[in-house]
Amino acid sequence: PLCEAVSPGWESRSDWQIFKTLSRRFSELAETHLGTRRDLVATPLMHDAPSELGQALGVADWRHGECEPVPGKTLPDLKVVERHFADTYQKFTTLGPLIKRLGNHIKGIDWETEEEYEFLKALNGTEAAPGVGQGLPSLAEDMAVCEAVLSLAPETNGEVAYKSWRALERKTGLAHTHLAAARRDERIRFRDIRAQPRKIITAPTWSGIESEEVSYTSGWTNIHEHIPFRTLTGRAQFYQDHAWMLEFGEGFCAYRPALDMRSLDAEIPARIQGRPHLVLNWITPHSKWGIHSTYNDNQRMLNLSRGGPTVWISERDAARVGIRDNDWVEALNANGATVARVIVSQRIPNGVAIMYHAQEKIINVPGSPTTGKRGGILNSVTRVVVKPTHMIGGYAQQAYGFNYYGTVGSQRDEHVILHKIEDRDVDWLERPLTPQREAAPNPPGVE
Repeated sequence: PLCEAVSPGWESRSDWQIFKTLSRRFSELAETHLGTRRDLVATPLMHDAPSELGQALGVADWRHGECEPVPGKTLPDLKVVERHFADTYQKFTTLGPLIKRLGNHIKGIDWETEEEYEFLKALNGTEAAPGVGQGLPSLAEDMAVCEAVLSLAPETNGEVAYKSWRALERKTGLAHTHLAAARRDERIRFRDIRAQPRKIITAPTWSGIESEEVSYTSGWTNIHEHIPFRTLTGRAQFYQDHAWMLEFGEGFCAYRPALDMRSLDAEIPARIQGRPHLVLNWITPHSKWGIHSTYNDNQRMLNLSRGGPTVWISERDAARVGIRDNDWVEALNANGATVARVIVSQRIPNGVAIMYHAQEKIINVPGSPTTGKRGGILNSVTRVVVKPTHMIGGYAQQAYGFNYYGTVGSQRDEHVILHKIEDRDVDWLERPLTPQREAAPNPPGVE
């Protein structure tokens, strides 16, 4: 866990405590101003739910009279939800009763959680104040929240892992509990992982196993435990017979050349036209030195790398335009501009520029000569494009799941103009405001 190095200073607090304070004040105001409201909530035809086969017989549009509007089949699932906004604070700071009554759920597997729920009551204490949360396990403190997550997750609670595998056995008709049996009595607590890293417990949440003999490999349990893949066929499936896939010519894996995103249609700035520059395919893969934005900017990583954001290009491309390793470069197109140090490497193919994702402009980023603003990030030169086949719903694995199936960016189709910035021209935008700018009046209507 990423715990604080020292106790928070002065009035600073953790995120959980900040939002707890906001929820308390919101609840006080909601008592008068919001009260109870009823919302109609639309839920996509989601994977691991009955509605994932809602459109198995093809796609029909009820708006055009091709079928009847049926929630969960030709419409999203619809549900009326009653919200008592004054209860927000107690709901934020307690573990609700549904986890005990309905149990936990992942990948279409359900198991009961009564034992863990009662354990959390004893461990965290219960809410004493009258209201919707009275008598429920408390989540008022940060530690209590972490313990709730660890106690309910099969990866950190051996008994929960055992129960989740047993639930999967009822679906497959095969024995799976042996994958967690040896660690059934283990409970990984928050203080345990503060003391030292702990190896998680094998759970059906994932398709690999935690083992001293086998490296974690996706799909391991599907092959060796004969657990069906979560596809229409239950197998590793390469043919997609959905009408939209076939119409796009993508029933099988197919090569698609890069789209012309028109990102180079804008006029090249005059200061670049007469100077050496490259036109490169812009790629933004996951970082090899961090988890999203975490760790990229710590002291060790900054010392090991260039002390800030970097762009990688090939040795041959660099030699063509006189760029040397660690030079400042600008990448730009019609979408925006990015400024970073360059890493010249034999590992990068010609014609490509790679900027690993989640490098934020928080340290060692000068201004862009093109925009006049702080030098941008990896996404400053990209644009999200929606592809229709990413919006298929209710068709087995082609059903919505947050972070799993849905619309994505097609940043690999982008191209940039990349050129060197001389050291003397690097602008850190540290000029003080002029007296005229400081005294400039606000526009009409702006306080």
